[in-house]
Amino acid sequence: MKHMIVRLGLPALLTAALSGAAVAQDGVLPAEETPIAVQETMPAVSKFATVENPFDLSWADQPFNAPPFDYIKPEHYLPALKKAIAGHEAEIEAIVQNREEPTFENTLLAFDRSGLDIERVLLVLLNIESAHSTPELRAIMPEVLRLETAHSDEVYMNPFLFRRIKRLKNQADQLNLSEVEQRLLDETYKRFVRCGAELNEADRNRLKEINGRIAELEHAFGNHVLAATEAYKMVVNDEAEIDGLPDDYRQAAKDRARENGNKGWQFGLDNPSVMSALQYVGNRSLREMLLQAYLQRCQATDAENDNEAVIDELLRLRLEKANLMGYPTFADYVLADRMASTPAKVYELLDKVYTPGLAKAKEELAMMEPLLAADESDKTAFTAADWRFYADRIRREQYDLDENELRPYFSVDAVRGGIFELCRRLYGLRFEDVSKQVAMPTPNTTAYACYDADGSLLGLLYLDMVTRPGYKGSGAWNTNYVNQRMEAGKRFTPVTSIVTNYAAPVGDKPSLLTLDETETFFHEFGHALHSLLANVPYRGLADVPLDFVELPSQIMEHWAVAPEMLQFYAKHYETGEPMPESLVKKIDAASKYGQGFATTEFTAAALLDMDYHTQTKYGKKPVQVEKFEQQQLGKKRGLIDQIPPRYRSTYFSHIFTGMYAVGYYGYLWAEVLDSDAFDAFSETGDIFNPTVATAFRKSVLENGGMYDAMRMYRNFRGREADVQPLLRNRGLLD
Repeated sequence: MKHMIVRLGLPALLTAALSGAAVAQDGVLPAEETPIAVQETMPAVSKFATVENPFDLSWADQPFNAPPFDYIKPEHYLPALKKAIAGHEAEIEAIVQNREEPTFENTLLAFDRSGLDIERVLLVLLNIESAHSTPELRAIMPEVLRLETAHSDEVYMNPFLFRRIKRLKNQADQLNLSEVEQRLLDETYKRFVRCGAELNEADRNRLKEINGRIAELEHAFGNHVLAATEAYKMVVNDEAEIDGLPDDYRQAAKDRARENGNKGWQFGLDNPSVMSALQYVGNRSLREMLLQAYLQRCQATDAENDNEAVIDELLRLRLEKANLMGYPTFADYVLADRMASTPAKVYELLDKVYTPGLAKAKEELAMMEPLLAADESDKTAFTAADWRFYADRIRREQYDLDENELRPYFSVDAVRGGIFELCRRLYGLRFEDVSKQVAMPTPNTTAYACYDADGSLLGLLYLDMVTRPGYKGSGAWNTNYVNQRMEAGKRFTPVTSIVTNYAAPVGDKPSLLTLDETETFFHEFGHALHSLLANVPYRGLADVPLDFVELPSQIMEHWAVAPEMLQFYAKHYETGEPMPESLVKKIDAASKYGQGFATTEFTAAALLDMDYHTQTKYGKKPVQVEKFEQQQLGKKRGLIDQIPPRYRSTYFSHIFTGMYAVGYYGYLWAEVLDSDAFDAFSETGDIFNPTVATAFRKSVLENGGMYDAMRMYRNFRGREADVQPLLRNRGLLD
């Protein structure tokens, strides 16, 4: 997931974001081949030690443009943000008070370059708060969000500033702008309009109130999910009750119990813990208990973390906002700025995939039900807690593929090295471990400098891989601590970060990934490449539509399981031996197994998102989320009880913390693009074809939002994307 913050309308706050010399075995550039001179260690005395607040100084002159994380403390953020807001207010006032006729330079370019200090503060704070949330950070977030939202509204609803930009828009034919300059004008004008600049004063004031409350509710929703996930603890005292659980997961549960002062084995609701139990533990009652706790997080019965009330208020405010802006539903408002453009087009795609996906899922269920019947004497019904366990058994019995047989070949180091080597083959990139030269934003994190084929620095990449229950948000994402920008012809390099929740190493054994987790690593690295390779002249053109931003990430997943890739990166963590060809063939043979379940649970969640946000009114009674889910998914679309949507409403953070509201479909929309785009490589007979890779880099990865998204795709592919490759890859074609 590309982790972005869209509450602030400030320009590009967080973007939706081969040949050459030999590399080391793990894909990291050897020290002797370092393209440019870098300091060996961090300076003994830093300039940041001499100031009261490290945000008072620029870090553009620091190694790799890295923020001084070791000097930044929680008490620095609010003063720095308030000072940055005051500075931005002065910048806006200077534009407004300019008595000269509005020009591209004195209005549009001046606005695009403004607010950089706000961006610096918020990129650091909001990203660390997501990846390593502490009580101190959580305590200041309500005030941060209040300041952030109020200031953004003041900027984008400033009638005098909008008047100058609108004057430029109306005189565009006379300005002799380049294509990219015209794009910046169009997108900036549109951003102001979508933020309420054309509303009357009363409606603008109401919109400000709505935006402020929405920001509070979205943050509360995320905090509730984090708190509820951390609060749950299942302690097992009899080892026989977790029979079937692999040794490393078993040891991780034992370590977790010990760290919490318990004996036995402890399970939580973070993905490595709960999903491993659902897949491997034979104890059916334990699986059911754990899954129920997972699915019922943040329901109204949990008064402290009740997200049902949050959802009800959020939905009503979002609809009111859409109505103020002249749209019948919140979905119509959001999609007007996306590739899909209308709810009808989203539903058309989802229905094309959901229907065959559900049919395939029912076939998979029919294969598993006899296995349960043979295990249970009481003729009990097959439930959602049984699915992963019996799906894994069929995978082992019918495809002779055991996930535990794969994991030794997918250590974090091996996967990272494979990705680095893939980037070298495709784009000529080099990665160098510079962890000793920069400060880390979060614990257990490493840093890598990324260099282009000509030796120039492209940016810095942080990898924060292992789970930290109680501190780190769930799932995986990519985000920027520093955005790429241009100033006076100089490219300021980005600092990007990949955050995942993989199981921590156990003893001498490294963190070993499942095949799904491996694909996630490739996915997030695609987002990171989108940031590292960005070469956009204006901050206001950094963003791409949300249903396009997943293209660079999802295309990387194709390489993760390609036999040609597996043969050179999947190496046993103990012996260093490559994965046997027989195992590679098993992965390929089983690649379409389970796609009924995977497709159905995903599209069910995407449909739920759309159904919530296409409502034209809400009654006097609060929205009853469980009843809504049953009506929309069960009764209306026939979703079977054995497959809950990937995210139940009360912990569906994608859509109720802001970024992916009316956007979860975007993964599927982008999959149409990425499946078709990967065919461009496959059709040449070389999935590492550097000519195709260069075209993809130049047409998609470097451009940010400089051009219309569909135009960028057509420039690469020569035509629009076809849905058939997606259906073929998922095994959903007859």
